[in-house]
Amino acid sequence: MGRRDVDLPMIEPPATAAPARATTPADPDPIPLSSLRAGSVVRFRGTALDPESCDLLRALGLTRECQLTLCKAGEPCIVQVRSTRIGLSGKVADGILVVPDTQEG
Repeated sequence: MGRRDVDLPMIEPPATAAPARATTPADPDPIPLSSLRAGSVVRFRGTALDPESCDLLRALGLTRECQLTLCKAGEPCIVQVRSTRIGLSGKVADGILVVPDTQEG
């Protein structure tokens, strides 16, 4: 209430996180989870959601750089995070930003 954000909030990595490895110029820009097809394997990069939704997603296991597998696109959107499947509304899936997972193993 009364809060005006210029930029959408993003989940930030914890201050104690290990520094990221050097990035390459070809690192893709994050895209909404909702724009992908079932079977896509991606890495979580952040959100364009309100702080309360970010806190809930973090509690459900969506942490910076975690791997997600899109099990079902649409409404609801179902993702697998580690060994758990989570159902998300289409609106929330629109606000989850991901990049293709290019890491092996």
